Amino acid sequence: MLPTAASPHDYFLLACAGGTVLLLLVLIAKVRLHAALALCVAGFTLGLVSGMPLHQVPLSFAAGVGNMMGHIAIVLGMGAILGRLLADSGGANALGGFLFDRCGPRGLPWALMAIGILVGLPVFLEVGLVLLMPVIAAAAQRSNRPPILMGIPVLAGLSIVHGTLPPHPAAMLAATAYHADLGRTIIFGLIVGLPAAAIAGPILTWLMVRFWHKRPSWLPGRDELPIFGAGVAESTSVPLPAGEAAEPVPSPVGPLRALIAILMPVFFICLGSWGDSLTTPGTLLNQILLFLGSADVAMVLAVLIALVSLGPHLQTGRHHGREMLRALTADSFGPIAGVFVILAAAGGLSGVLRDSGAAQATVGLALSAHMPALLLAWLLAAVVRVAMGSATVAMAVASSILAPIANHAGIRPELLVLATGTGSLILSHVNDSGFWIVQSFFKLDLKQTLSTWTVMETVLSIAGLATTLLLAGILR
Repeated sequence: MLPTAASPHDYFLLACAGGTVLLLLVLIAKVRLHAALALCVAGFTLGLVSGMPLHQVPLSFAAGVGNMMGHIAIVLGMGAILGRLLADSGGANALGGFLFDRCGPRGLPWALMAIGILVGLPVFLEVGLVLLMPVIAAAAQRSNRPPILMGIPVLAGLSIVHGTLPPHPAAMLAATAYHADLGRTIIFGLIVGLPAAAIAGPILTWLMVRFWHKRPSWLPGRDELPIFGAGVAESTSVPLPAGEAAEPVPSPVGPLRALIAILMPVFFICLGSWGDSLTTPGTLLNQILLFLGSADVAMVLAVLIALVSLGPHLQTGRHHGREMLRALTADSFGPIAGVFVILAAAGGLSGVLRDSGAAQATVGLALSAHMPALLLAWLLAAVVRVAMGSATVAMAVASSILAPIANHAGIRPELLVLATGTGSLILSHVNDSGFWIVQSFFKLDLKQTLSTWTVMETVLSIAGLATTLLLAGILR
């Protein structure tokens, strides 16, 4: 896409995109439609109003649904099983208690941010959140606070590395497009990302906690557990045959074994990311490592290992081997059924936004702005993010557009990667799958999600831009 003079049709499509967001807010907040139904209505309405051929609207919607489900369905499904195993084996509570006891109430948000960064280095935000939800739930119970307040530092850690650090695909693509050195990109990314995550994570959490104490009704109750935060009382059990006594309850899983279970898919994904460096490309061993590093394969393997390592420690008192684990696996999918439908509908809306031209028109209008290279990279990525919802797409689009000017801008290409990455994080709202994942996982309503997750992402993006500009000034 090249910058051209904006046409009246571009402004019309921009108005269509803005009207779609407004329609969603009205349908969910005022009409009280379920988010999945509201997303479907908004997607079809956008297709009709924007002038798409009638037969193309459902095709674009279905393509968007398929694209979304193809990326996350298995990951979320396997994550639900792993989360249930961590919760019902006592591992999540043990790890959350360990962090609380060692770090205390004040240090807990910082520890959660650190584990979010650690887990987020090789995996997408959605995968990291699925893995860490049981720990967040346990930490929230120990600290006597709503789960979302304990989740903000984790989300900040996951999000900043997702947006700025290789080997994440979008960051790798931006680094390649700008011809940036990967080593310096990682080092500069940590210099920029750690302060930004601290501001948007623990520091923002401290402010939110103070506000929550003044208005306790602002967030869900402290006793309402999020998805993957099921307690022992909710554990799955298999009815005992007549006359058979219950078996003794085994010892719960300790924090170390729980941490290993969480990091297992991270380990496999790391192997895939480093496959070409560890082995000769094209060899059988290289292909095996790349296979193991696929997110779907890594999650399936991690669940199989967790069934063996955590399964015998389920705190139910009714252990019947494979049948017990089979029942737990089946019951794990129930809490995320609604999440799947919401995400599918969000994917459909994204498909219509793309094929109607509304997202492209929004980006084209942003290109007409004249400003310094770092600000332009941040703004362009931010516009794509707001228009299309995906941070990965925002980085890919912005870096491909700005790549021709990267060598003539007089700016280190590594800093362009960071400016683009931080811009891609801003203002997550109703067209972003991450928005609906956070809302569903933490059992928030629309207003609560906007005032927590969306605020956190916006603070993270602006803080990241500020630290990037500061680093650029120091390196001159």
